[in-house]
Amino acid sequence: MRHTKSHPRRRPCVAQDLLEIRLPLTRRWQGLLPDVDDDVVRHLVDRREARRRGADGVHFIGARTEEGEVASWADLYLDPATGTAQIEDLITSEAHLRRGYADAVLTSALRLAADEHCGTRFLTADATGWPRHWYERRGFSVIGHSHSFERG
Repeated sequence: MRHTKSHPRRRPCVAQDLLEIRLPLTRRWQGLLPDVDDDVVRHLVDRREARRRGADGVHFIGARTEEGEVASWADLYLDPATGTAQIEDLITSEAHLRRGYADAVLTSALRLAADEHCGTRFLTADATGWPRHWYERRGFSVIGHSHSFERG
């Protein structure tokens, strides 16, 4: 999905160090995958470090509660040379859902992308999942489809 509206004016969140999202990310994976063991969750969290090599500019953006806990976060990949920005893994911790933290993270990512002259801002969303409609209400529109195939 591509962001087709004008970019937001404010940027309420800041880039976070990967260590700062480690604990909320671990808790979220445990909630999403309750039947997997701790080694699998640890691997999923640890592999996030490799994402730093995903683009010229990689930012982990987070919104914090008043108490300082990271409530929602996303990855932002910037390629200013081509004017392209990709937002990935916008996640909110279970305890902070429906309080506007994801909106703050998304707004911040879009603003940072615009500040870096990335006019093409996009993300992927499942065509049948509820997040697609949430993104549409925030100015994203479907521009294509992808398919994956698995051996049965």
